[in-house]
Amino acid sequence: MGVLVKTDVDWVAPGPGPWQQDSAHTPVSQTLIMQELYPEGFNRGFTETFAAFGLLLDKLAMGVVNGFTYHQPQPFDLPGPDGPKDPEWIGAEFGRRASVAEAAFAGKIWRDVMRRWDEDLKPAAIARHRELDIDVGSLDDVALGRHLDACFDHVRAMVYQHHRFNAHALIPVGDFLLQTAGWLHCDPTSSMSVFDGYSPASNVSPPEMQSALTALRANPDALLVLRSDGEPSGVLAQLQEMVPEVADYVANVRYRLLEGFDVVNPTVGERPQGLVGRLRVALGIDPLDGRQRSDAVAAELREMVAAEHRVAFDELLAEARHVYRLRDERGLYSDVSAIGLVRLALLEIGRRLATSGRLMSPEDVLDASVAEIGMLVAGNPSPTAAELHQRGIDRLGRTLAGPPRFLGDPPHPPPPVDMLPPALARAMSSMGFMIDGLLGQLPEAQGAEGVIVGIPGAGGVYEGIARLVHSIDGLFDLEQGEILVVSTTGEAFNSLLHLVGAIVTDHGSFASHAAIVGREMGIPAVVGTVDGTRRIGNGARVRVDGTAGTVTLLG
Repeated sequence: MGVLVKTDVDWVAPGPGPWQQDSAHTPVSQTLIMQELYPEGFNRGFTETFAAFGLLLDKLAMGVVNGFTYHQPQPFDLPGPDGPKDPEWIGAEFGRRASVAEAAFAGKIWRDVMRRWDEDLKPAAIARHRELDIDVGSLDDVALGRHLDACFDHVRAMVYQHHRFNAHALIPVGDFLLQTAGWLHCDPTSSMSVFDGYSPASNVSPPEMQSALTALRANPDALLVLRSDGEPSGVLAQLQEMVPEVADYVANVRYRLLEGFDVVNPTVGERPQGLVGRLRVALGIDPLDGRQRSDAVAAELREMVAAEHRVAFDELLAEARHVYRLRDERGLYSDVSAIGLVRLALLEIGRRLATSGRLMSPEDVLDASVAEIGMLVAGNPSPTAAELHQRGIDRLGRTLAGPPRFLGDPPHPPPPVDMLPPALARAMSSMGFMIDGLLGQLPEAQGAEGVIVGIPGAGGVYEGIARLVHSIDGLFDLEQGEILVVSTTGEAFNSLLHLVGAIVTDHGSFASHAAIVGREMGIPAVVGTVDGTRRIGNGARVRVDGTAGTVTLLG
């Protein structure tokens, strides 16, 4: 008898006005736990980061519909529960925000954020991750419950930490790209390569791995183990015993999610083949290569800029590169790690409940709500094992069916910034441009029969066999030279990019992970195709033109 999957759900906007689904970060239906833990910190963080630059938006609001996250930019003068805002207040508030924007650029407020991030916030977050990374199997039920509550609180704090710095990470980058495009009369995305290598955390060979790599290169026996065809968990265990630096590296990353922002995604430590693969790849990569290439691109661009703008070009580029790594670090060292710790605690609870017969599978606990976790541990008969198991099936069914791209009123273009004071215009233009670079994709599938049109992510042309990957575990079936066709990419993909000939994604734009790593590693990429995974068959021969943004089906 087949399993009934409930996908006939209503799609009601989370509020008035237009809402856009965040297919770049959450293309799948989320668990109840993440629906409860994530929005508050997201909304609070965006409110704070927009206020720091005086933006005419109060926040980029998050709402959840059937497990899918939707966003809406909310203007500061949006009518409230009591009706429209007072015109006199609107005028005064507009002036105040213009002054804040001017002070933000004049004072380069992102520099103080970067200092605090490096000296205080990032080290404190890492220390707390390590503190919560304990042997959960050794805890009794009461202590495990307290530990999980601490992990929940940590997620809430880390979600807020991630999003409170969004504008600081993005506005200086967008400002450089837009100013340079104005000087050169070109597409702003054509200058993105000047940042290759300036976010070391996203490199296949990141700084936190360098001590392990140095120690491995000096240990021929360990290299033999690493390059052997042994079972990955055994290989990794041997390496940790032989090379303390490898053990320390693993301890620092094992609790991070491999992909996405949900507890259903495995952590780095749960997939030893990914760790082994990444160490193998990183040994052959010079982490400075990307910077050398981007420095050459920057020098060429500078020569093309008129002499009177070169001092401004140098200053804008320096500021943008100074903050560029925060784009990746604010997630990697915050909620990506904290959510992984929650997952590990939940799985231990799930194992105990499944052993006692309370659950059908340990992973079914991931579909309980925060309150229900406590009820399950306390022996409450509700929700039943069958109900929790069905929730997971329904969640997967909604993911496969897919959400509407937009809900509510039809989307409308943002108002022009031409009449705004200069600093406010810079801030609004830069933030809007970068948000589109992270969340954007084509509005609908494009291209004639046999040709799929997407967004140019990384230049170059490559012809080969397509490998459709629908889950993280599917990554490990990749073979040398295949073209990776996937919904979206993330950290998990870095360990296997040495095998990839080209990349095609359904979601994302010029600032997506696939575009960034494609440029840094010289892999052609076409992103944001909307339905590439539906139109490209596994094993099909295709030609990927990352410069033109097209994928041609050859057979």
